[in-house]
Amino acid sequence: MENLLAQVAHSDNPLMDTIGHHMLFGYAKRLRPIFILLAQNLLKEEILPATINCAAAAELIHSASLFHDDVIDNSGTRKGKPSANSLWGNRSAVIMGDHFFVLAYTLIAKQEDFKIINLNIDLCRHLADGLMKEIKYTGNLNITEGTHLDIIRLKTACFFQRAMAIGGYLGGSSEDEMSNLEGFGLNFGLAFQLSDDLLDLFAYPEDTGKPRGSDIKGGIYTVPVIRALAVNEEFNRDFRPILERGDITPDEIEKISASLKSNGAMSYAQSLVNHHADKAFEHLDKLPSGRASDSFRSMLNNIVSREF
Repeated sequence: MENLLAQVAHSDNPLMDTIGHHMLFGYAKRLRPIFILLAQNLLKEEILPATINCAAAAELIHSASLFHDDVIDNSGTRKGKPSANSLWGNRSAVIMGDHFFVLAYTLIAKQEDFKIINLNIDLCRHLADGLMKEIKYTGNLNITEGTHLDIIRLKTACFFQRAMAIGGYLGGSSEDEMSNLEGFGLNFGLAFQLSDDLLDLFAYPEDTGKPRGSDIKGGIYTVPVIRALAVNEEFNRDFRPILERGDITPDEIEKISASLKSNGAMSYAQSLVNHHADKAFEHLDKLPSGRASDSFRSMLNNIVSREF
């Protein structure tokens, strides 16, 4: 799959080639293509050429969305490295995002399978819906937990859900197997994003590659903040005015983080991570055992065992 990515992302235009290589081969975890490959391997040991193509397409779609995300967020870094838009400008980053979507759908179209095409259309539609909903509620201190969970379901969890469905379909899954594959992907995605939200507030910046509290600074309020605003009078008194003011200082971020730890909001958010991880394990237990299943279990355990 890595060889295929290098091949399709290569461009005779030196600037496009440089920017594409910067995004694809700098810091990616490859989680979404891994899910497609493992889901197919769970049901059929031999990895099919179609699966490799779909896995590469998933990484291109994810990378395309990151190009656009960094422009929307005016982000200067990604995983501790300069973002594409900070190095080459917003216009080049937007064009490269569009270019990567075209590359992805070129690979998808080669399969000549409307099921695969429709699954990928579905995940892209959910991704766009989630981003638009996030933009709508950016800076809104009255956002509810349900609204935030719906945003991360659309933006993140549905991608994992559809990745499992694509791999399962290519592996010849039964109806029951497909239901459990998708259930695992959805709940893994929710646990993964909820845990990432905790990383932003409580992990060391050198571990995440970005300053602590980047979400809050950008007006993105995740479960710990939403919970504290909803139930904790002291947090509202001390920190709502700061959040309303914006332009939050690093010292204020540290105080917000400490308060969320002490008032139980962090623990509450961690309980949601554990809840969705447990549901994901329940679905995984109903699927065939083996190396692929062990890999899924290991990834899920890594999310649950994160320490902050």
